[in-house]
Amino acid sequence: MKTFVQALAFMFTMGPSTMIAQGVQLGTLHVIVEGIKNPQGQVKLALEKSAEEFDKGPLHQARYRGESIAIKGDKVDIYFRDVPFGTYAIKAFHDADGNGSLNTNIMGIPSEDYGFSNNVRGTMGPASFQDARFEIKNAETTLTIRLK
Repeated sequence: MKTFVQALAFMFTMGPSTMIAQGVQLGTLHVIVEGIKNPQGQVKLALEKSAEEFDKGPLHQARYRGESIAIKGDKVDIYFRDVPFGTYAIKAFHDADGNGSLNTNIMGIPSEDYGFSNNVRGTMGPASFQDARFEIKNAETTLTIRLK
C-alpha cells in the first residue's frame, strides 16, 4: 500500500503534461499582442491546430485552446504552456466592451481591433489558416500579433 501511495504522489508532482504526453515534445508559446488602443476590456486569443478549427470557428471562439487576458497597457503577454510541437494559427481581438464577441457593423465589418498570427490579413474576410500558420518546434516560441 505504501508503494502505491508513493507512486501516486510522484505522478501528481510530475504534472499532467509529463504523465500524459510521454514521448510527445511540448513547448511554451509566448504571444505578445500589440496595438491596443485603450485599456478597456480584454484581449481574447484562439490557438487552433487545424484549418477546420481556424477557418470555420468565429473569431471569438477557440476550439483547441483559448485565453482571455485583462489589459493593463498598450500590449499584453499570453503564455500557452505544454503545447505539443506542431503547426498552429492564432486569431485574436480586443474585446473592448467585454461582451465576449467581436463586434461588427451592419455590413459585417469588425468594429473592434483584431489580428492573426504572422500579422496576415484576409481579403474580404478573416485570414486563412494557411496564411496564419506557424510551427512550434522548440521549447519556447515567441510571436507578436499587432491588432488593427
